[in-house]
Amino acid sequence: MSEPKNIVKFPDLKIIEEEAALWVARLDARGELTGADLTALKKWVSQSAQHREAIDRMSSLWGGFNILDEMNYADEDETVIIHRPVWKNPSKWLAVGAIAATLLIVSLIGVFDNTHEAQLEVYAGHYITAVGQQETISLADGSKVILNTNSEIKIDLRQSVRNIYLIKGEAHFEVASDANRPFLVHAQGGIVKAVGTAFTVFLRKKAVEVTVSEGVVALFPQSGGTVFDEATGFVAANVAPVAALTAGQNAVFSKDVESMTRMSDEALDRKLLWRGGFIAFAGEPLVTVVADVSRYTDMVIEIDDPSLEQLPIGGYFKVGEVEGMFEALEGAFGVRVERVSPTHVRLSQAS
Repeated sequence: MSEPKNIVKFPDLKIIEEEAALWVARLDARGELTGADLTALKKWVSQSAQHREAIDRMSSLWGGFNILDEMNYADEDETVIIHRPVWKNPSKWLAVGAIAATLLIVSLIGVFDNTHEAQLEVYAGHYITAVGQQETISLADGSKVILNTNSEIKIDLRQSVRNIYLIKGEAHFEVASDANRPFLVHAQGGIVKAVGTAFTVFLRKKAVEVTVSEGVVALFPQSGGTVFDEATGFVAANVAPVAALTAGQNAVFSKDVESMTRMSDEALDRKLLWRGGFIAFAGEPLVTVVADVSRYTDMVIEIDDPSLEQLPIGGYFKVGEVEGMFEALEGAFGVRVERVSPTHVRLSQAS
């Protein structure tokens, strides 16, 4: 039976939201709206009221600028510079700066290096967590970093850009909004760019996994050349983001996006539960569970029976307390736990 011709299909709001986020990220990276951009954007916006609302919401959320205004007042053949808001109350700006400087001296002394030559423009820090250790770091700009187990970051905060270098492991970022001061997480040669948002970055062997819990981030790929000027945060003219993620999305990328998914609220909560000292599983295969749990312990956990690797596992476990998981595997999942040594456990099928 053929589909009736008078049926009107409603637009997919999730797809529209993702496309709007990518539009905003691309235009923000370029800093301008070319004639070709203007034509394409007008065509995209004209598809529905939902398209217009999405681009308006994303541009406001991302950088505080209004792409629709820029578009409406531009001629088809001209290049328009994307205007970002500036702080309109200088005295308030100075007051906030003074408070930030005071907090830096009082609470971060010994953590950040304050170079005299930079005159409070540059703050640097280097943090490393051991296996099983987590650390919460409050930055001078009001942002917060939660560093997961066996991880390492370097921090370089400047007046024009905030650079974070994730060298190893995983970190969650809660970014203080500042449209004129990009927040860049450098990871595996790629870059995650944010303004005011919350997201997690995890280094895989050859790729980067990003999970967004609030706001929007843009993903810039691994490349042989320079993506950003690390002193200013300005993107190279020939580099565009490979994706823009909104709240609830997860992506793995390197030179290109390898996967992108939208997570349920429950899945997102489980994914980020490590920030509270727990890890949770809801049917993941045992091989995945073992790999995740092993990040928090020096113990070697070996799956001796290949038939067990895909056994679905569910449960909540406290970070670093592997005995609770072993007890659950023995009591609820029919797995034999053999303690080969104090630092080596072998899992096999219970007889």
